[in-house]
Amino acid sequence: MRSLLLTSLSFGRLRVALLFVGVFSAACLLPAQADTYWHLRAGQDLFATGHVPLVETYSHTARGLPWPNHEWLWQALSYALYCVGGMPLLTGAAALVSTAACALSYRLMRTPPAASFVLALLGIALASVVWALRPQVVSLFFLVALVTLLTRDTWWPIPPLFVLWANLHGAVALGGVILLTATTVSWFCDRRRTLRLALLTMGCGLLTAATPMGPGLWRFIGESMARSRRNQIMEWMPSYPRGPIEIAFWVGAVALVALVAWRWRRLKSWDDRLVVAVSLVLLPLGARAVRNISPFFLLWMPAVSRLLGADFRWPRPNANATARTTTQTPSSDHPVVNAALLAIVGIGAIVAIAVAWRAPAERLGWRPIAPDALAAVRACQGPLYNRYNEGGYLIWFAPTVPVFIDSRQDPYPADLLTAHTLAERTGDATTLFAAYNIACTFLPASSRVAKRLTDEHWLDRYRDADWVVQSRPVTLPAR
Repeated sequence: MRSLLLTSLSFGRLRVALLFVGVFSAACLLPAQADTYWHLRAGQDLFATGHVPLVETYSHTARGLPWPNHEWLWQALSYALYCVGGMPLLTGAAALVSTAACALSYRLMRTPPAASFVLALLGIALASVVWALRPQVVSLFFLVALVTLLTRDTWWPIPPLFVLWANLHGAVALGGVILLTATTVSWFCDRRRTLRLALLTMGCGLLTAATPMGPGLWRFIGESMARSRRNQIMEWMPSYPRGPIEIAFWVGAVALVALVAWRWRRLKSWDDRLVVAVSLVLLPLGARAVRNISPFFLLWMPAVSRLLGADFRWPRPNANATARTTTQTPSSDHPVVNAALLAIVGIGAIVAIAVAWRAPAERLGWRPIAPDALAAVRACQGPLYNRYNEGGYLIWFAPTVPVFIDSRQDPYPADLLTAHTLAERTGDATTLFAAYNIACTFLPASSRVAKRLTDEHWLDRYRDADWVVQSRPVTLPAR
């Protein structure tokens, strides 16, 4: 095996290997977010009680209300990984899943190696910008795995994949969209598959009911997306071309549509048309919500590759250059040198990751709140107020303190979410504080609410450049 590697590692293969070393290294720096931590807390409670949490218990504003916990399996898996190896193992596992999704996407390409490498470099870079330590990374893998299975006509793993997916993340809805797309494509280019695909689609749809939410999962997914847009959750906002990622999305979308108009009729095989059709279906979804840009680019790479074709060359070689190439001596490639270079880079990547994990950089989010700030929160006397974005941190790092709100959003009444958004935008939380008898706050130092409370002489229990914990003055009556 070792000798085979030393004699077959061409420069082209080295280039791809180095690309994926880079992808894995970058994925190992996936940032933990507030969602990461409420998932860990739910997983901890799942193991402690032996049942899936379906009733809200982490807040004082929605306690006792139903919680449609559709990601329970991710919570169980992430907490198990955390118990075995802490944040490094959890992050490393997510990095493997993310890298595997990119590898499957790369294997779906059909252009020559150089062109595939360039497409992968662009597509993976754009797909990775929204990666985080959340169950979305599993959905990205399942998405590309589903397309891979369909192109290979290997359908037997698809039903169990849907059962797992439905219990891991609500993006199983994308899987349903892909199966419907595959059925439609088969009708137009290979009807021998149509009936079987239609039955597979219906069967997988029924299997998604094998969750704690039962058939209500699909109704919940629709309601949750609508609620996210209504509450102006950034990742669910349309991909207007106002930032580099959104602009890159529209450039990629225009390029894809132009290639489809130019090359679609040249696509003859079922799998080519399927991959391109799936990418076209993901395009409006990416335009509809920023969070769908990542799945779009994972399928954009193989779609563009198949539209360009296996004979694509850039720049186009002339006849004389081609003739000279065929009469040249054997390649001057150096497989042993390539293997040595790959080993050096791989070891360097391992060392760099280990250093980053040993002394976590701020961007990793492993210690998002200073211990003294958490101590001040735990010492709060009375109901707490915090922002939507930071509630998940408190659920894990200050588990004895019920939060005001957190990024799960689903258990909370719609009017509470609306009032909270208005308070954070204006700085006036008077009505909310009166309704919930708020006695203590945990807020970013830049928060408008925090600044207004300072003007109203609330007491600082803790303050640094990032966070401020304030309590109501004892001389003021409860609101």
